[in-house]
Amino acid sequence: MEKQPVDRLTIQNTVSLNDIESLAQGYILNCRCEAKSPKTIAIYELVLRNFLWFCHQNHYPTEPNSINADHIREFLWYLSSSTNRWGTANPRTKKPASKTTVGDYHRSLRTFFKWLEREQLISDNPFNHLKTPKPDKKIIQALTPNEVKKLLKTCSGKNAFDTRNKAIISILLDCGLRISELAGLTLEDVSLNNGTLLVKNGKGGKQRTVRIGTQAQKALWRYVSIYRKSRSKQLFLNRIGEPLDVVGMTILIRRLGDKAKIKVHPHKLRHTFAISFLRAGGDAFSLQYLLGHSTLQMTQRYLQSLNADDAINAHRKFSPLDNMQM
Repeated sequence: MEKQPVDRLTIQNTVSLNDIESLAQGYILNCRCEAKSPKTIAIYELVLRNFLWFCHQNHYPTEPNSINADHIREFLWYLSSSTNRWGTANPRTKKPASKTTVGDYHRSLRTFFKWLEREQLISDNPFNHLKTPKPDKKIIQALTPNEVKKLLKTCSGKNAFDTRNKAIISILLDCGLRISELAGLTLEDVSLNNGTLLVKNGKGGKQRTVRIGTQAQKALWRYVSIYRKSRSKQLFLNRIGEPLDVVGMTILIRRLGDKAKIKVHPHKLRHTFAISFLRAGGDAFSLQYLLGHSTLQMTQRYLQSLNADDAINAHRKFSPLDNMQM
């Protein structure tokens, strides 16, 4: 989702029930009281800021009961068609938003208006008259076994940084963690004796325990026991001994990919874990837990991608024309 230079919503002491902007402030306060994750709240703030900006630009009514389904449709159409969103110079807003982004906006706004409806602040929810946008059904791309070997080879050295990098890549490939979950790990979250990791900062604030395979355990043990020299509680550190954050890890993985001459990003490693787990015989329900998915919907996308890859391999073997004696 795009960033743009509108001031953050601030919670004021008084909230007007007749002004959508004040109600948006109250909604953010409610989200904080419900202890929603900072990332979730930041997304809601961004969506509401942009929606309010669009309403002001188009002179839409500010009373919540006056906003109807057509106003929402116009906003979603603006997202999916505008080549100069929010009036900023950000290059990411110079092309129409993807179906995924439009879906994210739709979902966040729908949650806000459901809250207004639940609190009896509106008499008619405009989202009751809207259909959910259909997302792109893209086949999920994973690394091939050969690409995995190339990536691991880039950090096969015996120095501290190669050892750290190999541990990072190994855990992402073997455990399927989100990059934010990996960056949030502390030494206390690691149990090499049991071969497990405790993920405390999962999506939606949910915790889960995941297993580390023997190869990933070995890589992590070498890093922690031999090369990691710091009193910091965070598991993975940068060159000056400070926690390696999400941005640093993302840049690191892309650089290793460039070195291996393959295109890779953190989520592609997560995709690779999921596809490999299913191909090895793992079941979808276990994968759902290991990935930290709240529903099977996303997990099923991996099943669809797996079926597509297997069908292609089967065709390679059983191609009708290739098997004809011609």
